[in-house]
Amino acid sequence: MKSALAPTGRTKSNVSPQRHRAWELLTIFCCLVAVLGVLFLKGFLPDRTVFSNDGPLGAISAACSQLPGAFLGYWQDLNWLGGTGPNPGLTLTTALGISFGPVLFSKLYAPLGLLFLGLAAWFCFRQWKQHPIACILGAIAATLNSDFFSTACWGLVSQPIAFGFDFLALAALADDSGRRRWLKVILAGFAVGLSVMEAFDIGAIFSLVIAAFVVYQACVGDGPAVKRLVQGVVRVGLVAVFAGFIAAAALITLVGTQIEGVAGMRQDTKTREQHWMEATLWSLPKREALDILIPGIYGFRMDTPNGGAYWGAGGRSPAWDAYFASGEKGPPPPSSQPLRFSGGGHYAGILVDLIALWAVLQSFRKEKSVFSPKQRKFIWFWGGVAVVSLLLAFGRFAPFYQFFYALPYASTIRNPAKFIHVFEWALIILFAYGLDALARRYLEPAEGTARDLSSQLKAWWTRAAVFDRRWVIGSAMALGIGALGWLVYAASRDHLVAYLQQVGFEDASSANAIASFSIRQPLWFLLFLTLAAGLVTLALSGYFSGRRARTASVLFGLLLVLDLGRANVPWVVTYNWKERYASDPVLDILRQKPYEHRVAVLPFAAPGQLGFINQFYSLEWAQQQFQFYNIQSLDVVQMPRPPLDTVAYQAALRPNTNAVTIQRLTRLWELTNTRYLIGAAGYLHVLNQQLDPVQHRFKIAAAFNVGLKPGVEHYTGTQDLEAEITPNGPYALFEFTGALPRAKLYSNWQVSTNDQATLKELPDPAFDPEKTVLVAEPVGAPKPSATNQAPGTVDWVSYAPKDVVLNAKAAAKCILLLNDRFDPNWHVTIDGKPAALLRCNYIMQGVKVPPGDHRVEFRFAPSPIGLYVSLAAIGVGLCLVGFLVVSRPAAPEQEQEKRQEKRKMPSRNCCTST
Repeated sequence: MKSALAPTGRTKSNVSPQRHRAWELLTIFCCLVAVLGVLFLKGFLPDRTVFSNDGPLGAISAACSQLPGAFLGYWQDLNWLGGTGPNPGLTLTTALGISFGPVLFSKLYAPLGLLFLGLAAWFCFRQWKQHPIACILGAIAATLNSDFFSTACWGLVSQPIAFGFDFLALAALADDSGRRRWLKVILAGFAVGLSVMEAFDIGAIFSLVIAAFVVYQACVGDGPAVKRLVQGVVRVGLVAVFAGFIAAAALITLVGTQIEGVAGMRQDTKTREQHWMEATLWSLPKREALDILIPGIYGFRMDTPNGGAYWGAGGRSPAWDAYFASGEKGPPPPSSQPLRFSGGGHYAGILVDLIALWAVLQSFRKEKSVFSPKQRKFIWFWGGVAVVSLLLAFGRFAPFYQFFYALPYASTIRNPAKFIHVFEWALIILFAYGLDALARRYLEPAEGTARDLSSQLKAWWTRAAVFDRRWVIGSAMALGIGALGWLVYAASRDHLVAYLQQVGFEDASSANAIASFSIRQPLWFLLFLTLAAGLVTLALSGYFSGRRARTASVLFGLLLVLDLGRANVPWVVTYNWKERYASDPVLDILRQKPYEHRVAVLPFAAPGQLGFINQFYSLEWAQQQFQFYNIQSLDVVQMPRPPLDTVAYQAALRPNTNAVTIQRLTRLWELTNTRYLIGAAGYLHVLNQQLDPVQHRFKIAAAFNVGLKPGVEHYTGTQDLEAEITPNGPYALFEFTGALPRAKLYSNWQVSTNDQATLKELPDPAFDPEKTVLVAEPVGAPKPSATNQAPGTVDWVSYAPKDVVLNAKAAAKCILLLNDRFDPNWHVTIDGKPAALLRCNYIMQGVKVPPGDHRVEFRFAPSPIGLYVSLAAIGVGLCLVGFLVVSRPAAPEQEQEKRQEKRKMPSRNCCTST
């Protein structure tokens, strides 16, 4: 299908379309591999790997994360009392995980995910019949887009992969008139479903955009309006059905673990209002939209050195906004209220911004536009998507997100800043449209003899269209305004330093370094704006037309790679994984049969430098080494959607302002099998005198200090430190001998079917959890004669996160308590026979055991129906792809006749003209 933007006098190539497509694919593949290889080079070294905040090596090495077992149900046993989460679906991410193993996966996941995104973008633009220059440079722009790139470097590679699947969905929807269009609509649905499986709620947001695109595509097509609308609705229905078909397993577990029974997820007005601040915490501050044009002006990562640390307001608690608005009157908010947090950028590239803007402006020129009427309409669609997405990304900093938030289940989506992904996606599509028009209108035609640069510019300017003249003048004005803005910004350096010291950078040297770094960034913007505007002007002048078109494509590509590559370098962080995950004497104690106990940090920070242990514990042990060595901690690393039972249980055992209730901490550790605690050694007296004044069950298991690891000369972060046991160390690993065993038999139990009464009784000092267990199900009362005798013993046979096997020797009928969180997807057998799973002590598991020796097995086994449905969908999808690839096209003579007929009729491709 030939675009009307292609010049009529174009010379036919002797190279077959298939071979040309293969060379084009090879070109973009080699370009992306080379660029990503350079950017991630250090991560490929044997002892190093790529940093990942949300998927660190320790987490993906944990036993609970191992594949393929997690396909049949995911149970995270390393934080809190355990808990379920969305199953890892049959996705590209899990395929890479199974193929490479934890270490190699941590090295390759980010670059391979970005490579997939780039290739998917190329395929999408290729299906839209866009010019090869637009296809290749559009793929590079997608791969190196700082929003997508920094997201991958933060560890959320599944999101760029999801965006790649969304590109594939658009590719399948490109042709809405071919004989196989309905098969392609089904494939588009599968691609959307895979996007949801990779990115969850972000995939759902993108699915709404694709649904809107399908309806819009039908509405701007040919034929009666009602017929077009019906076709659009049917196509959307097919996309939705087959997206749900392939994503069945993910959708079932998402609803079951992230919505049902989760605090703040009810859809009544009161709950949504209460959840507003939490749901909109990560909104994009309006002024930080400047980062789309000037990367690093607000810094990069929180730990970027040499003044590059992030200093914006992203992730800031509203409590800090109120504190600053009040003129800093009163005490500042507590440390639990974040002042800022960011791990991503939003830079799209100057060339991308410029050409996308050119495309939008060209679309409003009506008959003088370089775009066809249908192309103009699609540019308006993607321009509208970009504008709406940016406004929604502002979240609580603008009035627009509240209308989206009021929609059913929209309140379940956290962080409005996620909409910036859609904005960047739409911007790349607009960039591809603009490049396609530039290439076909200004690069391909060979107008006579090639002139030198000066002569070409002079000759062109005398006959340039009004729009082109205004574009050049506007580009020059933008440069001037940018230069003036930089001068004003540089002149306000003292005010910037004062502001930085006000918002957390009290140290003058840090504030000055950040100010200097920020003031330098607009200079890079002016440099690349000058180069980009110059190249676009030369393209408009016709200087690159004909034989120089290849030179233009190389220059545009180099500018794109240099600009985005420079902006992306700070996001790539690597570290020596062997050093970071090396054990130490304290870890050696905790990793011995870690399933028999839990560990927690003392919830009160020690004064002065002694309080550093809380930071070290949180950043290193809890998030890194504990996961790597499968050490189970009561502390929660991340639980953005806490279950209702967890919220209620924690509230019942949380101390309040009453000094007596501080002993609830002791009861919490007792009930949850928390045997070890970490904190300042001086707190031993406080623990025994205030938290356990009667029984004094706390003792120091090991005193230790924290120092630099061998071979490390200078401290750069907590990753440089390790614990070393010393007799008089300032820190201690406390042992709480009163913690209940992980598994225990009770001959005395009490039926308590009223949850509120149970929550009231658990912290009551009169209740003795060592002797009595509370059971939520009516299992009958114990025999009076058995309540005073020893219940028996429990021995461990084997332990796995989803399979706990015990040997119980019960002297009488007993309740076997397993101090792991209750979930109905756990099943229990006694000597191989199914038994009723009980809910004990409000939140724990249990089973009634008859007298004698018995093998008791607890197994986490959710229904596999969703997985089987997804497997069937994948099979159908592969068959459809195979059919489309293998089925032979029409004979050359027939194809030629069809092309001649089509030249007489309007094209209906979503990108080419009518």
